[in-house]
Amino acid sequence: MRSEKLSFFIESVSAVPQGWRLEGEPGYHPRHWARPGERFLLACRENGRGERTVDLVVVELSSSYAVVTGTGGDQLRPDDIVSGERLVEDTGAVGDRSSSPKDAAAHLARMLLLPELGAGTGVDWSPVEADLGVALPGDYKLFIDAYGVGMVDDHLTVCGPGAAEDWADLAKHNAYAHECVRPEFAGPEDCSGSRRLGDASRWASNRADVPAWFEPGDDLISWGHTGNGDFLFWHVKPGITPNEWPVVLKERGPYWECYQAGFCASLAGLLTGDIQSEYLSRWFGGPHSYVF
Repeated sequence: MRSEKLSFFIESVSAVPQGWRLEGEPGYHPRHWARPGERFLLACRENGRGERTVDLVVVELSSSYAVVTGTGGDQLRPDDIVSGERLVEDTGAVGDRSSSPKDAAAHLARMLLLPELGAGTGVDWSPVEADLGVALPGDYKLFIDAYGVGMVDDHLTVCGPGAAEDWADLAKHNAYAHECVRPEFAGPEDCSGSRRLGDASRWASNRADVPAWFEPGDDLISWGHTGNGDFLFWHVKPGITPNEWPVVLKERGPYWECYQAGFCASLAGLLTGDIQSEYLSRWFGGPHSYVF
């Protein structure tokens, strides 16, 4: 068994005979929306501020409102987030490493309603891989070779080599992303330069802001970003092949998410709802698209 998170983003609250009507939108993929009888047990502001306990039973829920009853509804305010969870069978579908890079890229393409994966345009990957100092994952290269840079559901930009716009160019965007996250590894007084993020000699002494899963010698390569200021990275670990690099998300504040799947599998999991993200899932309800 595994837990699935339930949440609702509140825009306004009004009392009704059953309890309270919450105008707003549910978080996560529609398959993870709260169902009648399920409970929201916590309420908070963005990033967990002002967390308090509630016990709100869902009476009705749609894409734009929820009706709840129970205790704690009188505490709710606009911009609150209520959350809970449920237990489901663990299918183990996300991050299946048995798929070949070509199969993973083809699967993602079908989900995004793209033409069948073909031979590609013949992108020269040598310059960007030399610049980054590593070979890049095969599923990503096949996908970009076939479809180029673009935006998933008008929200998540997937970067590629040689893009005309700096914000879509893989190397230039990665350099910018490193500039943005470096203070969390080295501290504000030692965050300049081009040192690897995994250079532990430069970390703050208590490594308070370095994620627990990030070890000395590791690195991050950012392949995408959102309009909300979130970054998508590969977590590069010594001795781990590029096709095994998992994807992590860094939101514009201090929080990280780890998806334990590669480029195509992470995007596919986010689109199907197999992967739940506090910061991405609510933007990927469909219909899906990939356009530049």
